[in-house]
Amino acid sequence: MLCASADLAAIEAESIGWLPLRDGAYLHVGDPEGDVITVVGVPDASMAGVNVLWVG
Repeated sequence: MLCASADLAAIEAESIGWLPLRDGAYLHVGDPEGDVITVVGVPDASMAGVNVLWVG
């Protein structure tokens, strides 16, 4: 079971367009034509135009 802060982070991520892959893993497609996916533990706003896999 996720803790309350993890639940809140998941809801926030989904609400801004991050796609849930499994518990604690989200994908953001900022460039559908991009060939690179950046894997991060802490995403930030500067990543809006790139493809990011957030694993937390």
